[in-house]
Amino acid sequence: MRQHKINNQFIYNESLREITSLRSNAVIKMTFMRARCLSYLIENAHQELITREGVAYAVWGERGKFISDANLTQLFYLLRRDLKKIGLQELFMTLPRQGIKINENIIIDTSDLPQSSICKKPHWHKNIIAVIISILLAMLAVFYLPIRL
Repeated sequence: MRQHKINNQFIYNESLREITSLRSNAVIKMTFMRARCLSYLIENAHQELITREGVAYAVWGERGKFISDANLTQLFYLLRRDLKKIGLQELFMTLPRQGIKINENIIIDTSDLPQSSICKKPHWHKNIIAVIISILLAMLAVFYLPIRL
C-alpha cells in the first residue's frame, strides 16, 4: 500500500483510508468508495484530464458502466466534503461534460509503505465471544449437572 503526502501538509494512507493533517493532527477516516476514488485521482494526477468513466471503473469495476452520472457526482461531492473537513480544499475540480482535473498547484509525493507498517485490525472481539461462551457453558455444567458421589 501507499502513502501520499499532499502539499507537505496532509498524509493520505491508502491502507488505513485516512487523511491526516500534519498541522493539527486531525484525522478523517474515509469510506471504501471515497478512498478508492481519491487513490485513483492521486495515481492519475499527472494526466491533463481524468475521465469520469475511468473513475467509475476504478471505483466500481465492471459495474462502473452502469453507474449514473448522479452517483459519480455524489461521490465527488462527498469526497470534497471530507477533504474540506480536514482543510484540504480544491484538490480537484470538475470540468463539465469532460472529467476531473487535479489542481496543478498541489504537490503530491508518493511512497510505498513497508508491509509491517500496514495496520491490521485486531480480532479481539471474536476471542471475547469465545471466552464468554466457554464461561457460560462451564457455569451451566456446574449448576445443572447432578453431583455424583
